[in-house]
Amino acid sequence: MLGNYEGTPCKYTTPLQGLTASVATVYQPGCADVSCATAQVDEAKKVAAAADAVVLIMGSDQSIETESKDRLDITLPGQQSILVSAVANVSKGPVILVIMSGGGMDVQFAKDDPKITSILWVGFPGEAGGAAIADVIFGYYNPSGRLPMTWYPQSYVDKVSMINMNMRPDPATGYPGRTYRFYTGPTVFSFGDGLSYSQFNHHPRSIPKSRLRPLR
Repeated sequence: MLGNYEGTPCKYTTPLQGLTASVATVYQPGCADVSCATAQVDEAKKVAAAADAVVLIMGSDQSIETESKDRLDITLPGQQSILVSAVANVSKGPVILVIMSGGGMDVQFAKDDPKITSILWVGFPGEAGGAAIADVIFGYYNPSGRLPMTWYPQSYVDKVSMINMNMRPDPATGYPGRTYRFYTGPTVFSFGDGLSYSQFNHHPRSIPKSRLRPLR
């Protein structure tokens, strides 16, 4: 839950603790750790099938993503995606996928899955992250954040060198460019994407001519 540059917290509020403060929960670990070499799919499916709603906490941590340690791909680690799809398939109610990570993830499979009703990216949320996650899920706080980066597909990483930091695309070499300003290829989520429970309407404002004063 913590990133690189943090103090030593007095205590943590985990997602499980945050959720349990508002509703009865049944916890089932689907992976032994973030690397998720072998997902415990059957056990997780049994719990999910009996639940009114399912919250899946997935993503990365400092064991695979930290200062001087870059991810080699941007998919969910190990068998996390297998676990997510299997649990969603048997769930009878809403399925909320919470992703902890320092950067974007290729979760196109989850975006395309009609059984997954919500995807919530929380970064590395810090010591009180569990309470904040629960507040958003239960509607105590209106989610209003927007993605601060483009979420690329894994195919982008496969063909772009990690050390090539050029922003603008190069048609001669096929380099697609970086960031929302220059990259025009497919994305999982675009810079600025995000939803909230609110609806916003806006329209141009007009000012009566009688109120305008000439410049001097």
